[in-house]
Amino acid sequence: MLLAACNRVTEFGPPASAPSPAPPPSDAAATVAPPTAAPADGAAVVAADSAMDPDPGAGVSIEGTFAPRDRVVVFLHLGHSNMAGRATGPAALKPFFYDTDPHLWAYARGAMWRPAKEPTAGDMGTGNAAGPGMAILRTALAAAPDRFFVSIGHGQSGLEEGDCLSYRKNGLLYETVMGPARELKGRVTFGGLFTMLGITEHHLSADQQRGFSDCMKGLADDVRGDLGEPDLPFMVGDYELGATRADVAPSTDFAKLIIAQIKLIPGKTARSAVIPTDGLPMEDNHHYNMAGHKLWAERGMKLLVDHGWAPWAAP
Repeated sequence: MLLAACNRVTEFGPPASAPSPAPPPSDAAATVAPPTAAPADGAAVVAADSAMDPDPGAGVSIEGTFAPRDRVVVFLHLGHSNMAGRATGPAALKPFFYDTDPHLWAYARGAMWRPAKEPTAGDMGTGNAAGPGMAILRTALAAAPDRFFVSIGHGQSGLEEGDCLSYRKNGLLYETVMGPARELKGRVTFGGLFTMLGITEHHLSADQQRGFSDCMKGLADDVRGDLGEPDLPFMVGDYELGATRADVAPSTDFAKLIIAQIKLIPGKTARSAVIPTDGLPMEDNHHYNMAGHKLWAERGMKLLVDHGWAPWAAP
C-alpha cells in the first residue's frame, strides 16, 4: 500500500544582484559528474544481453532474466543537489535506501544494469549520501510487487549548472539522462519523469527566473519527444519549503517568484503535477534527509496513481 555531506553556501552560485561572482570551484568540482560508479561494496555491474534481442520491442534481459516490456517500469529522475543526494540519516532508514532487491535496478548507457541502491543519481558532492531514487523505486514496488522497477537518474549541484536549462535538449546534462533512456525506447514502460528543480535558478537572470515554467514545459516536451512518449507523466517537485538559508528561504522575493512559476506548470504541461514539499524533514538548510526523500516519493507516487497515470499499478 502506498504511504502517505551537503554542498556549502556557494552551491547555488551568487545571487544575480551580487557585485562579484563566487570563487570558481576546484578543478575536480568543475568536472561534470561521470555516470554513477559501481557500488562501493563491489557488487558487479551486469552487462545485459538485451541489445541482442531479436525483437527489441518485446522487452529486456536483466542479468540473464528476460522481462517483457509491460513488466519493466523505468523512472527518469533529474534535478539539482537534492536529487543527487545529500541525505545521511536517519540511520533507521538506511536499509530502505541501501539494501538491494531483485526487482529494483539502475540502468546506465551501454546496456549496463546493476542492483539499485543509493546513490542512484549522484554528482561529485554526493559521496555515499542518498537522494530520492531508491524511494521512488521502493514506493512503486509497494504498489506493484510483480514488476521490475528501474532508475535512470542524475542530480547536479547548482554550482555546476544543475538547473532547468542544463537539462534541456542540447544542454550540458541532457544526454546524461537521455542517452541511457533512449537505449530502452520501445522496450520498457516509462513510468514518469520526476524532477527537483527551481531553487538553483537563483544564480540565473531575472528574465530566466520568470521563464522557469516555460523552461520546465520545454523539458517535458524534449524528453517526451525523444522517447516517443507524449503522455509520459511529469512529476515536478515543489520548491524546498523547509529551506532556511537566508538567500533562498521561501520568504525571499526569489523564492516567491519560483514558487509562483512552479504553480503554473500543470496549466502549461499536460499530465503534470506538483509534488508538495511542506513538512518534509531536512538534512540541513536546503536539503532533505532520508525521511524527507521517502515522504516526497510517496507523495509523488500517490499523485501518479490517483491521476490514473500508473496503469502498471492496476491489479
